[in-house]
Amino acid sequence: MIPDLIESPPAPAIELKKLSPKHQQVAALLAQGVDRRTIASACDFTPEYVTWLTRQPLFREYIKGMSEAVAVRLEALFSKSVDVIDYAMENGSVDERLKGAKLQLEATGRVGRFQTQVPEGGGSDRLEQLSERLLNLLKKQRGAVYENDVSDAEVLSEVRR
Repeated sequence: MIPDLIESPPAPAIELKKLSPKHQQVAALLAQGVDRRTIASACDFTPEYVTWLTRQPLFREYIKGMSEAVAVRLEALFSKSVDVIDYAMENGSVDERLKGAKLQLEATGRVGRFQTQVPEGGGSDRLEQLSERLLNLLKKQRGAVYENDVSDAEVLSEVRR
């Protein structure tokens, strides 16, 4: 998450009255985790202007609205998760699908430790914690792929972790 968007910045001397499509593009790129220099280059702004935008009440309200819309979309996936669980239960072990369903159910607070857990600092950003968990799972899975037995292969070098 972007630190400028977490803390309430001081009121700017000049306030934006309307968001242009470019401003909305900046918001979308920020929401995707793109750094301000890349955003500035893509939108023909300076990095300082991008930072200034993040402190604008109207801009912050637009990002808040985007977040709320995504939360609604995530909540709407609940029935699909139930379908995936049903499919897996009917048709055998579909490990990747169950993991995805579990993450979705945890993200919406329907099951799991995220239902009542509050992250450090008193915030409630479960999605950030879940994305960290997903990245860790992917790292472990990538390692497991190469640890299985391989036949008809020659080992050129071995890397130990």
